[in-house]
Amino acid sequence: MVYFLYNILIFLVWGLLKIASLFSKKIRDEISKRIQSLRQLYKTLPKDKVVIWFHSASVGELDQARALAETIRRHRPNLFILQSVFSSSVKESAFSDPLADAYFYLPFDLPFAYKNIFRLFRPKYLFVMAWDTWPNLLKESNNWGTKSYLCCASLSSKSSRKNPFVRKLTKSSFRYLSGIYPSHALMAKEFLGLVSQSTDFTVLGDTRFESVLGKLERKSPNPVFTDFIKRENNFLLKHKPVILGSTYPICESHFLAYLKENLDQEFYWIFPHKWEPKRMMEFQTRLASFGTVAVFSEQKENTPLPKFLLFDLLGILAFAYQYGSFAYVGGAFHNRIHNTIEPAALGLPIITGPRIQNAPEAIVMQELGGLFKTETESDFILHFQKLVQNKDIREKMGNINRNFVVENGGASEKIYNRVFPYDKI
Repeated sequence: MVYFLYNILIFLVWGLLKIASLFSKKIRDEISKRIQSLRQLYKTLPKDKVVIWFHSASVGELDQARALAETIRRHRPNLFILQSVFSSSVKESAFSDPLADAYFYLPFDLPFAYKNIFRLFRPKYLFVMAWDTWPNLLKESNNWGTKSYLCCASLSSKSSRKNPFVRKLTKSSFRYLSGIYPSHALMAKEFLGLVSQSTDFTVLGDTRFESVLGKLERKSPNPVFTDFIKRENNFLLKHKPVILGSTYPICESHFLAYLKENLDQEFYWIFPHKWEPKRMMEFQTRLASFGTVAVFSEQKENTPLPKFLLFDLLGILAFAYQYGSFAYVGGAFHNRIHNTIEPAALGLPIITGPRIQNAPEAIVMQELGGLFKTETESDFILHFQKLVQNKDIREKMGNINRNFVVENGGASEKIYNRVFPYDKI
């Protein structure tokens, strides 16, 4: 019955989207992109290879899938790997990664939407990352004999899946899963009452930790930043900047409010989420009331570092955290929090906004005591001030975060060994 009601709702929403597409180019483009993506997919049929399918909601979950795919590729190089994503925030340029043989945007979750994919590719396994468990996708997977697994599984205490109707739907769709593997023991409790006895339910960790650690170990920052660090090394040994990463206008407004109430001797490295010239010019003007300001690409050699250094080049933030005293990670006052694993891996305490419900690692860091989640501007000011003024708190929180990352390595191998141990594919 719950699937019947869900499909009525899905058809209703789909009909409204089709009507809305007559008036909205954005919606038309979104529908068209998914249709074209599927057409392209059907041109890449595997030849005598076993197929496995990864599905990720967005960019963060795609990182999780890539880490797991890399491990599976190492053990079984002859598999054919499908990779689907749902969010349009994943740009088609990301589809060039060779870890998967074919990429596509997931179609709308209509009951007949996946038949051709399963008919043509016959995937042996479907790995859904984190939380994006579309009910008709899981049911269709079961109908075709594909074993489905929810990996790096996460569910927040405030999730909409906890309300009565959606909870019944979630429980009904979860019974089609062969395994659910939560990202952390603290996350496992959120699944109580949703998992059937026949489903393998074991905490195996979050593969995204491997993705982040691999990036920090194997890749290099923008070379302009490397030269900058060499020049300023002596200064940075004495003065650790506070790093504000992925800031939006609301983040910058809260930070300015903090500066109005507090005189400090800190240095700040600020990484705006998008470099919008007009906004940045206004921000620089307001920052100038509290100290010297400079733009990274315009910083001259042999000039003193400013109190506020605004970074306008890409490929730096993940590597900049190692020089910081603590990190503000943006996004959570705007829509959803950005990457907290990067600063945590480098032993930084973290402060952010309220919207962390879609980031299980951030939820766990908060529960462990390594992250301050702030709800309002005054709350932000209070906790930001606490981190600026108290070195002991910074060290304690930083150690919690570093240990959390180290302890959660190796999730991909754990998942692989759980799913594949006796499989001779």
